[in-house]
Amino acid sequence: MSLAVIILAAGKGVRMNSELPKVLHLVLKKPMLRCVLDAALAVKPEKIVTVLGHDFESVEEAVAGYPTETVIQEPQLGTGHAVMCCEEALGDFDGDVLILSGDVPGVSPGTLRGLVGFHSKSGAEVSFVSAVVEDPRGYGRIIRDADGRPARVVEEADATEEEGKVREINAGIYCADSGFLWNALRALDAENSRREYYLPGIVELCVSGEKKLCVFEAADSREVLGVNTREELAGAAKSSRLAINRRHMENGVTIEDPDSTYISASAVIGKDTVVRPNTHIYGRTRMGEGCEIGPSVYIEDSSFGDGVVVKFSSYLVECRVEDGAALGPFCHLRPETRIKKGAKVGNFVEIKKSEIGEGSKVSHLSYVGDSDIGDGVNIGAGTITCNYDGEEKHRTVIEDEAFVGSDTILVAPVRIGRGAVTGAGSTITRDVSPGALAIERSQQKEIEGWTKKSSGRGKGKS
Repeated sequence: MSLAVIILAAGKGVRMNSELPKVLHLVLKKPMLRCVLDAALAVKPEKIVTVLGHDFESVEEAVAGYPTETVIQEPQLGTGHAVMCCEEALGDFDGDVLILSGDVPGVSPGTLRGLVGFHSKSGAEVSFVSAVVEDPRGYGRIIRDADGRPARVVEEADATEEEGKVREINAGIYCADSGFLWNALRALDAENSRREYYLPGIVELCVSGEKKLCVFEAADSREVLGVNTREELAGAAKSSRLAINRRHMENGVTIEDPDSTYISASAVIGKDTVVRPNTHIYGRTRMGEGCEIGPSVYIEDSSFGDGVVVKFSSYLVECRVEDGAALGPFCHLRPETRIKKGAKVGNFVEIKKSEIGEGSKVSHLSYVGDSDIGDGVNIGAGTITCNYDGEEKHRTVIEDEAFVGSDTILVAPVRIGRGAVTGAGSTITRDVSPGALAIERSQQKEIEGWTKKSSGRGKGKS
């Protein structure tokens, strides 16, 4: 059966107390709406339509690049009205329509696949997701008849005292036959406390029309809970984070403290890697097997080979690190950096847009920018590459087996030849020949008896 997806993302989110549209608030550094879009893409729909409203320009920009058509809900007259706005966009579609909310960031592809498969096999006109929760406040309640069959969904604002005690909630996730859906939406009314067209009304219309209605209970209620407040945002982020960490641990990754470890759903980590507390791994990071990461490390959109060690308080973004390299503590790798096999980047070292060759070492207190460092090179403490002349960036090249003395300043463009040595404290402005020693220093002067001559100076001063 063909499948289309509608994602409702028009609301402002008043209780968030924010100028930012609710669906753009972040969960593990990703807007909630993009979390939902990623889950929707996993069920391989023919078409996705996203309903926008409040500050739709910002939301539209946030989903640029996703294969979704957008429609604008104006005015915003409820969730049923929001889905009605999609009828023209899906006018030629004949199949099932999966309806999601853009503020349910924890929903998993597994749950969506489960709902779609369940709905297809059941032959129902409408299937929707339920969950039994300890605190149902804020959610529509599922009201069942005397035989235990779902009869209707009542919104909290319209619920009686007895209905408000029901703990089975409507998660706001539906799968419906497109033909029934559009007819049911046209039959909705706004006879309620908010004078809005409620999407859950299609449940009662399904029952009254003697159509088949099915309920799909979520295996984990936490993943289908929506976000309406900052507190709920934090709760959703924690639930998503712990679920991701659980998956990695099941796949053979050691996470020493899951409560203080933050990993994006898109990150891949090899087995027998150890992730220590307060580590953040975001974006499309790919990490090999047997690595040791942390504690207190930040990594984003980077790739790692096997056996890489990243020590305390290191910060790495958009870099590539090969097998057996060792980084940190307190190192900073900026975008377009490549650390080759077995290389070492030590404490208080910053590297930007550079390649560090196999087995090379940049161990202490150095800055390497826009540079190509060969294999087996040693960069002494306090070395910097001066890569920017105020107008343009220039590259530094250090060939294999070169030795750069401590506190060397390399003024680019410059090349240090294979096996060459620079004397400590030198400012190198010209190329150095292979195997040569380059020294640039002022002559040391010595004034004899200086201490004795100056011993009386400064007396009486504090």
